[in-house]
Order: sequence, then structure tokens, then C-alpha cells
Amino acid sequence: MIERNRVSSQQKLPTLDLSSTNRGTADKLKVNITIQSGDAQFISFRSLNEKNPRFPLPHNSVDSSSNLNSSIQNDLSQNKKIVQLLGNTLYRQKFEYQEVQETLIKKMRTMTRMQKYVKRIPHKVEPFQNLEKIAQITQQQQVKKKVSFPMFYNGAFFTKLQHTWIPTVRENTMAADYQKRIYMFGGIGSEVFGDMIEYEIQFGKFRELKQKGDIPLNRYGHCLHCIGYPMLLSTQFSYDNQQQNPINGRQLIIYGGEMQFNSALKIRENLSDTRIYDIETETWQLLKPNIECIPESRRSFGSCIIGRGLLIMGGIRSRFTVFNDLHYLNLSLCKWAPLETQKNPFIKGLAFQQLICVYNKPQYIFEKRETRSKQLKNQDYEGVYCFGGCFIDENKNTQYYSNFLAILKFDQPFNNWVIPEITGKPPLPRIQHTASYIQDMNIIVIFGGRDDQKINPYFNDLFAFKILDREWIQLDIFGSIPRPRAAHTASAYKSQILYFGGVNLNGYVEFSVNIAEFSQNQIRQLAAEYRPNDQRNDQELEKEEQQPQSIINKQYFSLHSINPAPLKKLTKAEELDLQIKQLSFQNFPKHLK
Repeated sequence: MIERNRVSSQQKLPTLDLSSTNRGTADKLKVNITIQSGDAQFISFRSLNEKNPRFPLPHNSVDSSSNLNSSIQNDLSQNKKIVQLLGNTLYRQKFEYQEVQETLIKKMRTMTRMQKYVKRIPHKVEPFQNLEKIAQITQQQQVKKKVSFPMFYNGAFFTKLQHTWIPTVRENTMAADYQKRIYMFGGIGSEVFGDMIEYEIQFGKFRELKQKGDIPLNRYGHCLHCIGYPMLLSTQFSYDNQQQNPINGRQLIIYGGEMQFNSALKIRENLSDTRIYDIETETWQLLKPNIECIPESRRSFGSCIIGRGLLIMGGIRSRFTVFNDLHYLNLSLCKWAPLETQKNPFIKGLAFQQLICVYNKPQYIFEKRETRSKQLKNQDYEGVYCFGGCFIDENKNTQYYSNFLAILKFDQPFNNWVIPEITGKPPLPRIQHTASYIQDMNIIVIFGGRDDQKINPYFNDLFAFKILDREWIQLDIFGSIPRPRAAHTASAYKSQILYFGGVNLNGYVEFSVNIAEFSQNQIRQLAAEYRPNDQRNDQELEKEEQQPQSIINKQYFSLHSINPAPLKKLTKAEELDLQIKQLSFQNFPKHLK
């Protein structure tokens, strides 16, 4: 049945001549060719009709070997193409199957999340008489639950907390958050404060901390930031041997500010000292940087933590003139240095602005590019965002307010200022507002502030800037609507922003906490539990706004005027009357009566 012919490698391969055979067709034959390395090649032929012994093999001819080889090669090439097509189709089907599987997994996860908020109530058969009562109760429940909320980024829910102990009312205090706690220092109210207050977010409690070491002077209009990540800290600048100590990031840094009004010099003296507060040991430590590059004392400036140090911008001098410079304090070297930028849009200076650091890894910004890893490539939207503020025209003795947004790009070689193309309606020009960055949602939230050129100078509106889309959106406010305010402080925690204190036309605002929630799932839960009867009516708030301004309010406006109001010249008789009134028995302290 099977015959094999061995042929040497030097001879030509034999071919089959099927034309001479008439007893069978060529379709009944199957040709298997196996080529092996060496001097010998084997060719085997097998008849499909193996049971027919009469079917002879055809005669071999050397002339038609080239035709057989070409046909075999064509068949092999076609088979390769078919195999490649099959492989491509299988890869596509596998990729499509993976996509479908991922979408199904996502849908299952969303369903499990939704099922957590659905209450499973067992079915109970009620008697026929109570059906009317059940219908009334269900209608009331449906009316309560019908709360229409807009889509993502379009609303926030405010809740006002009540506490057993609240710090005294104040403004221009500064806050810094670390993990689940917020730390606040200083401010101005009935006096200039210098206390350190801690607020626990989880329990909602205030607590005054003890202070040790180099305790700073009482101040307001300063900056307070949490370092947040480990680094090497140097407390004293040195040209030869720089001593550095590692820190764990649980430290606060304070700079600048303004002291109590000096009645003798008739100015408000600013400060330029820098101190570090250790949260664990509750001790202050004074930094001693290089004297030749220490920036001039200032207040109401913009600041943020970036790289391995502190960045400050602008501010107000003691004589009510505005700075237009930038300075950077390197904490590892304890060295101040001025920063040069290009395309600066704030040539005339700026004060009361807010700086927001929007970087995924801010600690690696000023390091050399060789030491950076490839995974730390900066995105287009990253930078230091500057919003709001004002500048003072000394010739006209007027203030100009701004609602301008600019980005300072430190990842570029010359520290360029970039003015992005923005859509949407921006907030009105303002000062003494707050700008908070919610990293999970990638938005910057603007709240409050004031503009003295308007009839109602204080704001309580809420705006969000979508960083990726570069779009302004005015957010709706639900829940307990906060009062208009300025010179307050804010701190972001997860999807919330906590607001403290401030001032408005009626004087200082209570130092109780107002929490703004931006997660839509949390908003729905808070709306279901919200009871408007517990809050005061809008009419009561209107009555408070119509009340005459208090003495505290008059003191407040004297703090921020460009030039102090001229005092009336008193005669000698009027001066004597005032001295007699001050020495009267009614003005004596109670313990002396």
C-alpha cells in the first residue's frame, strides 16, 4: 500500500504524471511531503482507496517536479495567511470579551452600592380598615423624599454644627489640616489673639492647645500651613556646615502677619519671622534664615507649601502699599530666595489673593530633572493657581478688585505665568475669600469674600472651578444657608469643606463650624435627615441684617481702610471733659468698687 523512494540531495525530486492513468482520478490521492535536513529526502504516497489493490501508482517524471514544488509552496503560503487571520480574529474576540466582562463587573458594583441604600421592608398584610391611614402616611413620606438635586458639581449641602465650647469670635485667623484634625492660630476680634486651637473633625470638638518654646507674638493676616510630608529641616542658615534634622511632616509653619495697632506711631506693624510648630510635642521653634534675603514684613499675602519649602506672593506693607514680588523659603537649607517669573500679569502688585497648589507630587517640583522618575511627569493642568485679590493705586488712593485666574507653572524652565482660556461665568471680583482644593473631585471651590464698591459688600455665593475642563460653575446651596461673610477660614477634608468664623455688616460671625458637602450620595442622605424647623427662618436673618452696626463693626472697618479716618480736633475744654469721664466711678473695674 505504501511505497517510499529514497533520493539523494544532489538528484532532482521525482514528479508524478497522473495524465497517463485512466483507472482513477487525482482527487483520490493524498500527497504527504516531508523534508528533512541531511542528504536524503523522503516522499510518500498513499492512496485514499486503500482497499483497491488494482489501483497502480503513476509513473514518475523528472520534468514536472518544478510545477509540483510551486503548487505546494502556494498552498503553504495560503495556509499561513489563513492561520494569521484566525489568530487576529481570536485576539479581537478575546479583547471584546474582556471589555464586556469589565462593564459587567462595574454594573455589578454599582448595583451592590445602590442596594446598600435600599431598605428591605418585609411585606405585611394589613386589615382593610387601616388602608386609608396607610395611604396618607405613604403620601407624606413621598412628599418628604421628593428632593430634586442637580447633577454632579452643581450643588452643595451646608450643615451648621453645635458645640459645647466655641472659641471667641474673630476674623483673619489661619487654619491648617493634618489627617483628621484642623489647627488654627491667631486672628483679631475684641483683641489680637495668639492662641492655638485644635478641632477634631470626627468628634466635632474644639480644644485649646498648650504652647511651649519660642511662642510667636499675637497676630492676624499671617499664613499657617502643614508641611505634610517628610523632609530634612534646617533651623539655622550656615555657609559651611549645614545641620539638617529629618522631620515626619507633622509640623506647622507660620510666617508674617500684623500686630496690634500702635497708637504712638499710628501704624500697624507687620512681622517677618518664621516659626515651626511640632504637633506631637506642642513646641515652637524659631528659624534663623539668611539675613540678606529675608523678605520685607507683610500681611494679607498669598502663600502655599510647594517642593521643600514655603512660597509667598504679594501682600500689604505697614504703610498700605502692595508688594509685587515672590519669595521662596527652602526649609532644608533655611534660606530665603526671590523667585523670578516671566509674563507676570500682576505687575502693580496684589494682596488678599489665594494661592492653591495643584500638583500630584508637590514635594518633587524643585528637584533636578535627572533625579525625577519617569512616572512623575507633570500634567498640563498642574501648577499654582492664583485667584482674586486687589491692588492699590497710590496716586488715586483707590482699590481695584480682581476676579482674575492665572497659573504659575514651576515645571517650565522660566517659571512662566499662564492665563488659561476659561468658559462659564466667573465669580465677582472680591477679597478676603477662601479657595479650597478638593483633590478627589479635582475642583477649586470659592466661597464668600467682600467688595466694598457694592451696596451689599459681603458674599455667601459658592463657585467651583473644574480644573480639567477649565470651566466656572455657580453651585446651588441646600440645607442651612450660611451668612454672608469675609475674612473667614476654610479647610478641605475628603469631599467636605469646613468653614470657621468671619465678619459681615453685623459684626463678627459665630465661630461654629459650617460644613459643605459636595458628594451627591451624601447630599441625598443629608437631605432626607434635614429638618428645616430646627433652623432659624429667613425673616430672622433679615432682621439681624437690618440692625444698626455695632461698635465692633466700626473697629473692623478702621482696620482695612487705606488711610485712617481723620480725627476731629478737640478743644481744651472737651479734652478735659473726656479725661473726667474716664476717671469717673462707673469706668472703674468691678473688683475695685
